[in-house]
This record gives sequence, C-alpha cells and structure tokens, in this order.
Amino acid sequence: MTDFREARAALWGFLVLGFFFCAVLGSGYVNPSDFWLLFRTYLGMGFALWFAVGIFATAGMLWKNRPAKDGTAPSPFVLIRGWFETQWDENRLARTLWPPILFAMLLTSFNAFKQKILATQGFAFDPVFAEADRWLFFGQDGWRFFHDWFGSPTATGLIDASYHAWFVPMSVGVMVCAFLGASHYRLRTQYLLTYLFVWIGLGSVMAFLMPSAGPCFYNLLVAPQQSYAEMMAVLNAHNAALEASGGHVQALSNMQGLLNAREADGLVIGGGISAMPSVHNGLSVLFAIAAFRFSRVAGYALSAYAVLIWVGSVYLGWHYGLDGIVSAVLVIGFWKLSGRLADAIARPVHPWSKLAAA
Repeated sequence: MTDFREARAALWGFLVLGFFFCAVLGSGYVNPSDFWLLFRTYLGMGFALWFAVGIFATAGMLWKNRPAKDGTAPSPFVLIRGWFETQWDENRLARTLWPPILFAMLLTSFNAFKQKILATQGFAFDPVFAEADRWLFFGQDGWRFFHDWFGSPTATGLIDASYHAWFVPMSVGVMVCAFLGASHYRLRTQYLLTYLFVWIGLGSVMAFLMPSAGPCFYNLLVAPQQSYAEMMAVLNAHNAALEASGGHVQALSNMQGLLNAREADGLVIGGGISAMPSVHNGLSVLFAIAAFRFSRVAGYALSAYAVLIWVGSVYLGWHYGLDGIVSAVLVIGFWKLSGRLADAIARPVHPWSKLAAA
C-alpha cells in the first residue's frame, strides 16, 4: 500500500526548497553556469554519501537476517531486492531519494546565496554583536573569556578538530533519513524540514537581515579592533606550536580559504562569510534533539557536542557568543513547527468523500 505521507512530505519540502533554489538562480547575482556546476558537484557528493550510508544499512539488514543455527538464511540479493520493492510499493522511493536531492539543492542554493547575494550586504551588525558579547561574558570578549579558562595549543587543537568534525553529522544525518523505515515518518520529516529551515531561515534570510562577519574577520572587513587582533595573534601562536609537533589549526586555513573565495569570480564549495545566526551551532542543536529520539545516551552525548561547538565557535573566533544562542532558540522553535507540519502532512485526505457528502 502506497504511503502518501512520504510523497506529500517530499512535495512540500521541494516546494519550499524549489522556491529558494529558483530565487537564488534567478536573482541576477549568480552566474547560471557556475550555479549548475556547483549543483552537479553537490549532487554527486550527496549520492556518494547516500551510497555509503546505504552500504552500512545493507550490512545491518544482512546481519539481522544472518544464517540461523541450521545454517539457512535468505539470499542477500533477495533481501536487497525485497527492500527496494518494499520502498517502491510503499512510497515510490520518495523517502529514499529526497534526502540526497534535498542535500544537493539546498547546499547549492545556500552557497550561491551566501557568496553572491549576502556579500552585497556588508557587515553593519558586527559592532552590535561585539558589544553584546562583552555584556554576555562579564565585560570581556568571548574569545578571551574561554582562553583565560583553558586556552592552550593543546586545547586549541582539540577544539579545532571537534569543530570541523561537524561536517560528518551535518551530511550523514540527512542520508540516514533515507534508510529509516516507515515507522520513523514523523522523525524523518521533522528532521528534514528543520534542516531546511536552518539553512534557509537562519543561514540565509536572517543572515541577510543581520549581516556580520564574525570576530576573526573583524579587522579585515569591519574596522580595526585591538582585542580581535590579539585573538588572531594567539591562534597563530598556537598554530605555530602545533606545527612543531606535526599538527595545525584548520580554522586558520579555512578562514584564509573564505577570504580567497570572496575574491573568486565563480562559486566555491563552502564559500561565503556570515556569523549571525550560526548554522554551525544551529545544526549541532538539531543533531542533539534528534538523537534523543533514539536514546538518552546519544542525546546527552550530542548535547555535550553542541555545547562544545558553541564554545569552539567563540574560542576560535568564528562567532560571537550570541550567534549560537540565537540559533539554538530558533532551532528549537523550528523543530516544534516542523513536528506540527509533519502531523498535518500525515493527515488523510479524502477529497471524493467530501464531495459526496456535500
């Protein structure tokens, strides 16, 4: 029996995403050939990740159906074919294919928006958020607050590695949704819709309304600021200490990459500069919320990781402290809204019965 909830959820998701996708492409700021090249890159990346997660899902299915004590077991080919047949019968592969396509369309649109449209806004809000940071951290800048507590080359290396490991749950979590069963309809739909709202609502619309560069770019893109110059000097000193033992601070390389992308004519994967609100922090909160639906242990572990991401975003100079707090509050709101939308999408629709009753 076809599960129309999945098809309707995918349709509504693509309506929202399609509007954003077409608006960015048709804005006049983006070169269409660059846009489609970036889309093909993300589409290939999305399906590669989808395939990798699918291998793990298949391995789990084969393990679950491993030979019994008498040595008998279904053929792996039969199991895999049966899985695809079930997906086709239940939802015409809607729940299986829309996560990787969503990933490609969303990341392409966001990257193009951030590099070519958001870049026209300047960074007028940095002084406001810098001042809010000093209020939040008892009269000093956020980076200094955390460095005073535990700053060291070793801490910088650990925080830097943890911060940039965020890409794994950011991308893999979407692909896991493709392989969750029908019983996880609400969780899958709630997660994917919230994911959409984070990138579009936080990372695009709100970033456009409150443009800011962040502490690490303050001196280069906003105005001279002694404290943030000292922050970069400290990070560079930590990087030098780490390089002596074979390590490095990836954040510094990424910051330079963003500055280089800012001068590029085309579109660069991961390009664009924006601090408020923080997509990095927002999605880490989403990971934690979703993890609680599986187990408390996973939920608490990813909650601790979300806190680490927030601390790291300030410690490394990517964000003001307020960036992550605003994102966390909004993501909780998006999660609740997405849950209600998932329930609304799941309600049965019987247009012919309504007409007959009339």
